[in-house]
Amino acid sequence: MLIKNSTILILLVSIGYAKFSVGQTPEERAEAFNAVIGKEYHVSVKGNTLLIQGYREGKQLKLDKVNVFDLDLGTMMYSGIDTTVSVKCLDGLDGCVERHLLLDKKKSYRERMVFAVPIDGDANEIMSKLNELLNSMCNRK
Repeated sequence: MLIKNSTILILLVSIGYAKFSVGQTPEERAEAFNAVIGKEYHVSVKGNTLLIQGYREGKQLKLDKVNVFDLDLGTMMYSGIDTTVSVKCLDGLDGCVERHLLLDKKKSYRERMVFAVPIDGDANEIMSKLNELLNSMCNRK
């Protein structure tokens, strides 16, 4: 009887979590991503565009802008060599990530979106939250 009650409880909690997760807006998912990526980045959502502020020692150094429909979500990967999570632009696009270096006032284009994984960060959790965020933006009605 205890096992049956535990199974029902786990099922109800899972359904409740799934319902909550499905109902989250891209903005709420951005905040969930911000909570796991660390203080070097802050992401926000503006329509189909993901805005990525990059910081070093508390000072904003860069701003990246990317239209989520220009990303190839299937290329999301973790690199253990440089401890980063990245997503490439779709084939045929010549740099879909618009980077503004604020100190130099220079603009350039990158062929992938990259996040450094904090020393105490969990790459799998970062990838999961980023995937949820990007998919929610792509599926927004």
